[in-house]
Amino acid sequence: MTGKMKETRWVFLCGWLALGMIQCSPPSAPEQFRLKNGLTVVVRPLPGAAQAAVVVLFSVGSDHDPEGRSGMGHLLEHLYVTAAAGGAKAGSFEELMARYPGGSNAQTGERFTVVASVVPRESLEAELRDAAARMGDLRIEAADLDRERPRLLAELENMFGGIPEIGARNLAAEAVRPPPRGGRKGGLPAHVSAATLGELRERWKKLYKPGNAILVVAGGGTAEEVRGMVARHFEALPAGESPGEPGRPGEPRGGSVAKAEGPRRCVAAAWAAPEPGSGLYAPFLALVARLWKRPPAGLSVVFAPLDDPSVLTVSCTPGEGETDEAALARVEAFVSGTVGPGMRGDDAALALNSFGFLLGLVELPDAALARNPYGVAFSLGRRRQMGIDPARIRASLGALKEEDLREARKLFAPGRRSAAVVSVK
Repeated sequence: MTGKMKETRWVFLCGWLALGMIQCSPPSAPEQFRLKNGLTVVVRPLPGAAQAAVVVLFSVGSDHDPEGRSGMGHLLEHLYVTAAAGGAKAGSFEELMARYPGGSNAQTGERFTVVASVVPRESLEAELRDAAARMGDLRIEAADLDRERPRLLAELENMFGGIPEIGARNLAAEAVRPPPRGGRKGGLPAHVSAATLGELRERWKKLYKPGNAILVVAGGGTAEEVRGMVARHFEALPAGESPGEPGRPGEPRGGSVAKAEGPRRCVAAAWAAPEPGSGLYAPFLALVARLWKRPPAGLSVVFAPLDDPSVLTVSCTPGEGETDEAALARVEAFVSGTVGPGMRGDDAALALNSFGFLLGLVELPDAALARNPYGVAFSLGRRRQMGIDPARIRASLGALKEEDLREARKLFAPGRRSAAVVSVK
């Protein structure tokens, strides 16, 4: 993962929403078209924006990693953005960050990979040229693998123990949704170490191509200008091959897992989230919005509906003299006490305020959206990729009833949660 531009709930823009706006009109429709090689293109001009976001979303993620090669997609993500491509030379992570002062992101999810950047409007064509070169002329060399493999292994150490807060959340989430084929989120170190240069090159050549991609451009530039740029740089690229069906996650594991012992500790609990097309999704969002609203000091609630949509985690650092069991009981008491009460008059509005921008449930003025072209582009692309229907979710929130919440509360039943404890010295 490179410098990630995190999801924002845009509370500062959405706070003025009221219950009466549940029936508000959907956001302005972006222009969409498809090239002959299968590349889906979404363009959302934002008049007045000085910057533009270029977001490429591949329908390839960690669930597609081959047997014995978990982390292959994660490693390719690192190589994709740092290897030479077209006229761009290979570079380090630090050089990549310096190249994009407006922000950049490379991230591998369960069933997607995103590569994104924010550039000045006048640099948009050059950035699209580079994006096309990485699909068609990426040159992965042994030196790139020697540079990125150790960096990824260090990242994995932090993900599962080096940083207790992150490690506990990841371990708890993995117990709720075990990765396919015996792998691990981000990759098992042994699998990452075994990946060969030839395997990585071949996988890029087949899968990281227009036929498996959505390209989203948001911000400065008209739709007509972007259409011409895309045609010039992407039209001649080969479509690539289908990644095939992703692996199926393993069966959820209850109980708790632990890693090491030491003074720095974190306890996390995780619950599986419903699919966006499920009838439980809207009431689940309403309950998550409650959890987000005012968690007690020291508790952290994480649910990223576009980045990591399958799991909700709640974590805390045990207080002085507090046992891990007592800290976990504190987390569980907060969750049950928050989702348990009956329907409130502001449940639907609170969910709209919390998820409106990310899920396209509310309309915001272009002047506000222009402040975050990456958020606009990423949310548009991921909603399309995930098959999210904003109108359906909005209607479900508008018709929310106590019986809907009652069904969604079952997702938080004691037997449905997993927990993890991470301690480091």
